[in-house]
Amino acid sequence: MRSVMNRSWPRIIEANSVASIWRGRGVKGARTTMDMALLCPSLTNPRSKPATKRENSRSSAYLPGPWQGTPSAPGCDRLSAGGGVDSRGQMRPIAILGACALISLAGPAFAAHRAATDVRQVLPDTLTPSHYDLKLTPDAEHLTFRGVVTVAGVAAKAGRTVVLNAKGLTLDGVDLDGRKAASIRLDDKLGRATLTFAEPYAAGRHSLQVAYHGPITSKGTLGFFAMDYDSPAGKRRTLATNFEPAEARRLLPCWDEPGKKATFTVTVDAPADRMAVSNMPVAETTPLAGGLQRVRFAETPKMSTYLLFLGVGDFERVHQTVDGVEVGVVFKRGDERKAAYGLSQAVALLHYYNGYFGVRFPLPKLDLVAAPGEIAGGSMENWGAIFYSQDHLLFDPASSTERERQQVFLVVSHEMAHQWFGDLVTMAWWDNLWLNEGFARWMQTHAADALHPEWKTGLQAAAIFEGGKHADAQVTTHPVLQPIGSAEQAAEAFDQITYDKGAAVITMLEAYVGADAFRDGVRRYMKAHAFGNTVDNDLWSQVQAAAGKPVRDIEHDFTRQAGVPLVRVTAEKAGVRLTEGRFAEDPDSLKGVAATHWRIPLAVAGAGKPPTTLILTDAAAVPGQAPLVNAGGMAYARVAYPSAQAQALAQRLGSLSAMDQINLMNDASALGGSGYAPASVVLDFMARLPADADPVVWTRAVFLLHVIDDGYRGLPGQAAFHREALRLIAPLAKRLGTAPTPGEASNVTTLRATVWGGQARFGDGEALARAKSIFSSGQGSIAEQRAALGIVAEAADATTFDALLVRAHDTKDPQEKGRILRAMAAAADPDLSSRIVGIALGSEAPAGSAPQLLSIAGDNNPDAVWEALRSHLGKDGLPMDEQTAWEVVSDIAAGSADPKRIADIRAYGEAVIPADARRPVESAVGSIKLNQRIRAKAIPDIDRWLAAHGAG
Repeated sequence: MRSVMNRSWPRIIEANSVASIWRGRGVKGARTTMDMALLCPSLTNPRSKPATKRENSRSSAYLPGPWQGTPSAPGCDRLSAGGGVDSRGQMRPIAILGACALISLAGPAFAAHRAATDVRQVLPDTLTPSHYDLKLTPDAEHLTFRGVVTVAGVAAKAGRTVVLNAKGLTLDGVDLDGRKAASIRLDDKLGRATLTFAEPYAAGRHSLQVAYHGPITSKGTLGFFAMDYDSPAGKRRTLATNFEPAEARRLLPCWDEPGKKATFTVTVDAPADRMAVSNMPVAETTPLAGGLQRVRFAETPKMSTYLLFLGVGDFERVHQTVDGVEVGVVFKRGDERKAAYGLSQAVALLHYYNGYFGVRFPLPKLDLVAAPGEIAGGSMENWGAIFYSQDHLLFDPASSTERERQQVFLVVSHEMAHQWFGDLVTMAWWDNLWLNEGFARWMQTHAADALHPEWKTGLQAAAIFEGGKHADAQVTTHPVLQPIGSAEQAAEAFDQITYDKGAAVITMLEAYVGADAFRDGVRRYMKAHAFGNTVDNDLWSQVQAAAGKPVRDIEHDFTRQAGVPLVRVTAEKAGVRLTEGRFAEDPDSLKGVAATHWRIPLAVAGAGKPPTTLILTDAAAVPGQAPLVNAGGMAYARVAYPSAQAQALAQRLGSLSAMDQINLMNDASALGGSGYAPASVVLDFMARLPADADPVVWTRAVFLLHVIDDGYRGLPGQAAFHREALRLIAPLAKRLGTAPTPGEASNVTTLRATVWGGQARFGDGEALARAKSIFSSGQGSIAEQRAALGIVAEAADATTFDALLVRAHDTKDPQEKGRILRAMAAAADPDLSSRIVGIALGSEAPAGSAPQLLSIAGDNNPDAVWEALRSHLGKDGLPMDEQTAWEVVSDIAAGSADPKRIADIRAYGEAVIPADARRPVESAVGSIKLNQRIRAKAIPDIDRWLAAHGAG
């Protein structure tokens, strides 16, 4: 899973920060307690609790200061020398009037260039691999490694050349069936090696052996990399891999395409006091001289190269067995107390997924590996060895919040869903990435609703789907099923359309066919295509066969063409008329664009009546006055009501379902920000939202108030808006109180922190004083302490900022350090945001955290952060992989309303980013223009509403 600024994942910031935006690998997209002692027995043996076993790198065959130099790679002596020669982010939504804008007004030249590069850069058909035997010797101290890979493969026809992927590697020796290569040509731009042999090889089976060496990077967390961190025993270094979409070629010469599946045997020479982890269990361990050991892992099933994993570090491991599979959590030494929750949820999920998919997990073990920091993409679904940023897996009962409990579950469930959707059955090419990511985004919600219904995650998902709608309303939008030509374009595909629109479309289709028929179709698909590669028609044909409904036609409408349907409601004598159009953040961008048509499964409900479903294809007449259109919120669409009907719906808002309340506010926010309706309509809905509405609804409402406040930044009317915002949430705050009540739902606990943060942000002096008191005294619950940290950091002056920095420096817990620094990054003071840039780029920041810290600071003060970052904007100026840097920099610019920033970000793109990978730049340009329109048009409308309601 690659996040949208976290392959999937929504960045979760503390309650007071407007940066608490659901972000797509994924996150990429997330999130009461079920005690481990209660959860596990019910899912295995109802009479007994499964034993939790513990291993560590000093006592276990599993293997874990930097290491000393190491001997030759195992097997190198058999070869003579031949010729020698990331964060996966997802663009973050901009928080202005619900626009969360990824908008771009990309010109025709940009579109034409993208169209010209849609031809796939795939390997020629020379040799097709069936098995890799990989032997590696890393030198962690000097950040280099040596390897030998022996590939068994088949040539369909005779030839003299073999072409495969390799990047950043030096090939020291190559032979094919014992014959040395006559020449080796490397193309690092394409990531290819062309091996030419003096004599032709015949069609049939062959054995290719390559000895090589390469670097271990310390810049970013893609490819084969090192992560350094502090421990009570001093500095420690972990080595790990992270390959999606096309980085396996940095570890070994290979056919680095998802359709070229093969089996793998991995052997690594590593220190005897370290643990090595890969996709499969350890098959054999052999002691070596010099304090080393050779660890050979069992052969994998047939899988794609991007799913290969190797990690070596000072690890410990706890595990349980469920349904015959050993499920483990691997973590840096000393973090055992943080592993129990993730393990309990993984055990529950594996049992649940075995049942849902109808195909049991096919590997003998499944490890969840916690990085000692943050990794590009947030987490990665390597088959049998999922790799997580520490905050996505580790949960400390002594210091973690309910929000984080849900976040851990959702990320764990997302990546585990990939073990079936993505790993067992894999898309044939990156254009069908949404089969992996959209489905896993949907499945994380489905699993949460099944195992933790009290969280109401399906209701929370309405916020996730907004990210897809906002991205899909931009000029730079693209179909869910999009042409992908290059590795750079594949990396760009991990965005909100792939994740969030994909999940929203799946949600709509499941509601249309019914949950049972949908599950039956998924089971048929899994059984038919296990260990193979597919395109999306393979899935939807099975669902259609199970459901007996025209699913494929509807799916094609929403995945083969871009855009968000806009259903306009107009009053008629006998009822209303529904007319289909297209929604855009910039309506003018649709001028001259051909009309788009969808078949939309749409539920409509009259007042006090159950909903009926129709398939809207252009227009339809519906009886009844002021009906609720898209009742239940399952359709992927916006709905625009005339003013009188919007007010009528506002009057009965309290009687509507929680999902309908959220959808009405979401649509009002988006339509108001884009000029389809007055921007103040969202306040009409909020003003009639009862104090006892569902906590998830109020959490969204407070978020939308933060969004409006962002639009007001520095404008004269902001103080009046703050007064009105405080008035709107006052009844809710009174109802919640300041202290938790015994047995309250976790969503209530989270909402209380959210409201408290909102009060402080909107100028409630008592709320701020209480936060300062709790923070300085160390009193209060975990939720109170963490909310107080966020509030104090956001309101910090230089003295408070310095004190927080000392606290971050003094802690030896990388997770706690990350929490403090993320809170500091949300400081409202532009000068402090500038200081965060130096911290993020320096040695104080935990491993891999620079992209996140820069993005949070940029959310709050984009122009100050841009200026502080300007001198670092050269090609190699940021401590992260290239593509993460491109997206982070574009992300920061996108928050600005300064017209000068358009020239700045375009100049950056032209200097640093390949021409076919500049979608983030053009999205940022459009966001800047949208921010300007918001301030020029939407904010004055809200000013008028405030004056009319006595708040001006």
